[in-house]
Amino acid sequence: GALRLIRYGSLHGSVLGLEVALADGRHLDLLKTCRKDNSGYDLKQLFIGAEGTLGVVTAVAIQCVPKPASVQVLMLACDSWGSVLKLL
Repeated sequence: GALRLIRYGSLHGSVLGLEVALADGRHLDLLKTCRKDNSGYDLKQLFIGAEGTLGVVTAVAIQCVPKPASVQVLMLACDSWGSVLKLL
């Protein structure tokens, strides 16, 4: 959802590499774990955006975010909308 996008970024940016099976049976190995690669076209993002029409993804390398050290949760109940406005 939106909170995950704000906190961690889009999933496109978290995918580090792919291994893809093409329609003619060949395998394309883009399974690099290097975060930034300026050596040519970004075929990895092309296969992600094609949503399975260019080939079938057989392996993925994803950058996982570390688990937060702590989580805080607050629950607030108000009787009416007017009491909510008073809190703000």
